[in-house]
Amino acid sequence: MRKLLIALAVIVGMVVVAVAALPFVLTGDFIAQRIAAVVKERTGRDLDLRIASMTLFPRLKAAVASAALSDVPGSGRPPMVEVGSAELEMPLWPLLHGTVELERLHVDGLRANLVADTAGRGNWDFGGQESGRAAPPAGPAGAKTQELPDLRFGDVRIGNVVASYTDQRSGQSIALSDGSLVVAMPDLDTPANIEGHAAVNGRALTLTAQIDSPRALAAGNPTAVRGQLASDLFEVKLDAKPEADGRTGGPLTASVPDLPALAGWLGVPNAGTLPVRTVHLTGRAGLGGPQASLDDFNLMLDDAKASGAVRADWSGKVPGVTLRASVDPIDLDRFLPAPAPARGVPAQGSGPGSADAGWSDEPIDVSSLRRLNLDAVVDSKGTRIRGIEIGPTRTSIALRDGVLAVDVPDLSAFGGRTSSAVKLDATKQPASYALKMTANGLQAEQVLATFAGTNVIRGTTALDIDVTSAGGSQKALVSALMGTTHILFRDGALRGINIAAILRDPVAAATGRLQAAARETDFAEFGGNFRIDHGVARTGDLRMLAPIFRVEGQGTVSLPDRRLDLRLDPTVTSSLKGQGGQFEKAGVTIPVLVTGSFGAPSIQPDFSGVALSAIKDPAKAAEAVRRLKEGASPADILGGFLGSGNSGNSGTADKPAGNLPLPIPGGQLPPALKDLFGR
Repeated sequence: MRKLLIALAVIVGMVVVAVAALPFVLTGDFIAQRIAAVVKERTGRDLDLRIASMTLFPRLKAAVASAALSDVPGSGRPPMVEVGSAELEMPLWPLLHGTVELERLHVDGLRANLVADTAGRGNWDFGGQESGRAAPPAGPAGAKTQELPDLRFGDVRIGNVVASYTDQRSGQSIALSDGSLVVAMPDLDTPANIEGHAAVNGRALTLTAQIDSPRALAAGNPTAVRGQLASDLFEVKLDAKPEADGRTGGPLTASVPDLPALAGWLGVPNAGTLPVRTVHLTGRAGLGGPQASLDDFNLMLDDAKASGAVRADWSGKVPGVTLRASVDPIDLDRFLPAPAPARGVPAQGSGPGSADAGWSDEPIDVSSLRRLNLDAVVDSKGTRIRGIEIGPTRTSIALRDGVLAVDVPDLSAFGGRTSSAVKLDATKQPASYALKMTANGLQAEQVLATFAGTNVIRGTTALDIDVTSAGGSQKALVSALMGTTHILFRDGALRGINIAAILRDPVAAATGRLQAAARETDFAEFGGNFRIDHGVARTGDLRMLAPIFRVEGQGTVSLPDRRLDLRLDPTVTSSLKGQGGQFEKAGVTIPVLVTGSFGAPSIQPDFSGVALSAIKDPAKAAEAVRRLKEGASPADILGGFLGSGNSGNSGTADKPAGNLPLPIPGGQLPPALKDLFGR
C-alpha cells in the first residue's frame, strides 16, 4: 500500500509539473507557428499570425495583435485577408467535452481584398494549391451530415470591416467600408439574431436575420428562419417556417425598382445600357438537407413574365439544378443590339459586323459546363426576334458531367417549322459539337437576312443538316466542320441575274445593248446536296427547275474563307413547267459563275466559256473565220455560236421578251472574246 501511495504521489506530482510548465511550452509564438504550418499545408498560403498574449487556465484567453493571409503566390498583391486586432475568451473545461462556449469575440479591423483574375478564378479559391496534400475523397451521396459541435456564442462583434472585390475580366469593382456584424446566439438550440451594416460603394446595406434553431438549420431539419437584406435600390425578404414535409419553407420576395442603377452601384460596366429596368420575384422557398427549392415562382422583367419551379441539390460531386419554366410571349429585340441593315446584291462593301467580317478566334470557354448538372424544360408561348415571329416552343436542356444536349423538337419560325438537336461535349479538348436539324417551309429571304446578312434568294426552304465539329473558337469550329447538308428552295427567285433573259437573247446580253434588266431569276425548285469537309462544302448535283430552262451545277462554298465558287449550266427546254421537268439539254447552255464573298457575291454569265467551247467544233470555227473576213461584227459571230445571230439588226434591244436580260457592265464584250476575234 505504501508503494502504491508513493506511485500515486509521483504521478500527481508529474501532472502538476506538466500543468505548471504548459504555459511556458504553449507560448503564443509556438501556437502561431503551428497554426501557420497547418494553413500553409492546406492552402499553400502564408499566414502571418502574431499573438500578443495567451492564457490557458482556468479560461482560454488570447489577444491577437495582427494576422494576415497572403494572396495567390506570385500575384504581387497585398494580403487577401488582414485582421487588425482580436480578443477571444472561452472556458477550457467545456471545450474538452466538445462544447465551444465562445463567451467573447471582438474583432476590430477586418480587411479583405478579393480579386477574380482574367481567367475567372478567385483568389479565395485554394483548389490545387495544397502542398502535395491529396484532396479528401467525396462522401457518398445521401451520407449522413456530420454533426456540429455544441456551439454557444456570447458577445460576438466584428467591426471596422473593409472589403474590396475586383473582376479583372469585366472591370467590375465593389468597395465595402464601415462594416459591422453582431451575432447573438446563446447556444445552437435557442434563437440566434444577426445584424449587419455596411456602406457598399457609398450606399448603406443592412442585414437582419433570426434563426429559431441554428442546430436544426445546420443539420437540414425544419426550423423558422426570417431575414431581410436591403438597400435603397433593392430588397429581399424571407419568412420560412417548418413544413409538413420536414423542410423549412415560406414566401420569398425580391424586388429591384431600377436595375441599371443597382448594376451601376455594384460596379457593373455599361450598366446604363441594360435592357431591363424593373425586376420582381415571388415564390415559395424551401430548404432541407443539401437541397433548396423555389416553387411556384413568378418572375417579371419589366413586362416579360415567367413562372415555374427550380430546385438545387449539392449532395453530389457537382451541384445539380432542375428547372421547369413557362415564359409568356416576349420580344427579345429589346435585349439585343441594333441589327446591321440587310444588304441585297450587289453589296456595298463589307464593314465590321457584315457577312465578310471574318470568324472570331477569341477562345470559347466551356469549362463551366463541368461544374454544374442541369435538367431544364422551358415552354415558350411565343418569341419575337429581329422582326421574326417564333411560335410556342418547348426546349429541353440536359447537362450532365460536362455534356450538354439541347433539344427543340418543334419550332415555328420564318414561316415554317424546324426540329433541332445540339450536343456539346466539354469533357474533350477541344470541346466537340454536333448539330442535327431539319426544316421545311422557311422563308429563305428572312433566314439569309438574319444569319448571313444578305437576301440573294427568296422562296421557301427545306433543310436537312447533320454536322459535327471541334474547336476552341469560332474560327476553329468552322474550319473543322464535317458532315452533310441538303437544301432545297421552292417557288422563289435568285437575285442578281436573269438567266432566262440571257438565254432568250444572249447576244444582247453579251454586248450590253439591253440595259433595263430585271436582275432576278424565277425558279420552281433550286437546291442540292453538300458534303462538308473541314469547313468546305462541295456539291456536284445542284439543280434549278424554271419555267423555260433547267440548271445543273457544281462547286464549293468555303465557310472558313466565306467565299463562293459555283458554276451553273442553264439549258433552254421545251417544257414550260418547272417542277417535275426532265433534265434534258434541249438547247443552248450559257454557264453562270457565282463567285466572291458571302457579303458581295458576283453572279455573271461566262460568255468566254461559250466561245471557247464553240470553236472546238471545226465547222463553226471555219464559219466564224469566213464571216469575220466578210466584215461581220464579233457580236454577230457570237450570235452564230449561240444560234441567235442577227444580220446587223440591233433592234433586238427594243423588243420585249418577257424578263429582260442582265446587262453586261460597260456594255462591252468580255476581254476573252475580243482576244478570240482579234478585235
